[in-house]
Amino acid sequence: MAQIWTNFIKNGWCFLDNGIENYRWIEATKANIRNKFRQKEYKDSDFRSGSTWFAGINFLDNEIGGDVDGISFSSALWSQISGKFGVGIKYWDTAQVSICWKGYPRKDRSESEKAFKYRLKKYSSHVDGLIPIGSSRKRFAKEFHAFILGIPIINNRVDSAPLMVWEGSHKIFRNMFRKVYAGLSETEISNLDVTEIYQKYRRKVFSTCPVRKVFSHNNQPYILDRHLLHGIESWSVPIGDPLLPHRDKLFCINPMSGRIVVYFRPAYKNPLDWITQN
Repeated sequence: MAQIWTNFIKNGWCFLDNGIENYRWIEATKANIRNKFRQKEYKDSDFRSGSTWFAGINFLDNEIGGDVDGISFSSALWSQISGKFGVGIKYWDTAQVSICWKGYPRKDRSESEKAFKYRLKKYSSHVDGLIPIGSSRKRFAKEFHAFILGIPIINNRVDSAPLMVWEGSHKIFRNMFRKVYAGLSETEISNLDVTEIYQKYRRKVFSTCPVRKVFSHNNQPYILDRHLLHGIESWSVPIGDPLLPHRDKLFCINPMSGRIVVYFRPAYKNPLDWITQN
C-alpha cells in the first residue's frame, strides 16, 4: 500500500488494488448506463467531437456513498482512498460517464481549427477544476476536488482512446497555484483569470514532463492527483474499418460499443485545501 502512494506522490497518479466488490459494482454500473441510454436520458450537449465522445457529466445514478442501484461501492477501494485522504472530502459526487467511440476525435462544427489541432497533438490536455468561461475560454478555478478516481468499465485497451498523463506535472501546477492564489479567499480565487500563467506553465510541462499512456487490465481503477495535466488520445481506425456513423444517423446508440470510464471527483470540505494540501 505504501508503494502505491509513493508512486502517486512522485508521478501524480497510480493504479489502486481491485476487488470482487468492484466487479459487482461495475456490472451494476453497466446496467445503469444501458438503461439510461435506452430511455434516452442524456443531453445532446454531452455528445462532442463529432459525436465520437460522450462527456457524460454527472450522468451516473449513484448515491452519495457511491452505490449504484443498491450495489455497494467497493469497500476495499474506498478504504485505500480514505486511508490517504482521511475525512477531508465530502460525499461522492455524481460521477461522470466518459464514453469514446472508434474514430475519436472528429472536429465539431463549433470547434476552431486551433482547438482541434490541440486535441489531436496534445490530447486536449487540461487540469481539472480550471473551467474555460465564455467565448474567449478564459480559465477560472471553479471546482475544488480532492482527486480524480477513474474506474474503467469496458473496452479499455491501449488503442481505444486511452488516458494520457504528464507525470510530475502536478508538482509544477501545485507550485503555480500556491503562488498565484496566496492569501486569497475562495471567492477571490474563483474570480481570478489565470489563463496566461496557466498556459505558460502548461508549456513548461510539455517541455519537461514525460507523457504516459494509461490503460487498465481487468478494470483496475486508477487515481490522479487533482493538479495533474491529462487528456485523451485518439482512437484511430484501421484501414478498411469503417468509421462510426454520425449519431444523428444512428437508429440506436450503443454505449457498450465504446470505451467507458467512470470518473469521481469528490470535493474538499474546505475548498482552500485544493491549494494547500500536498
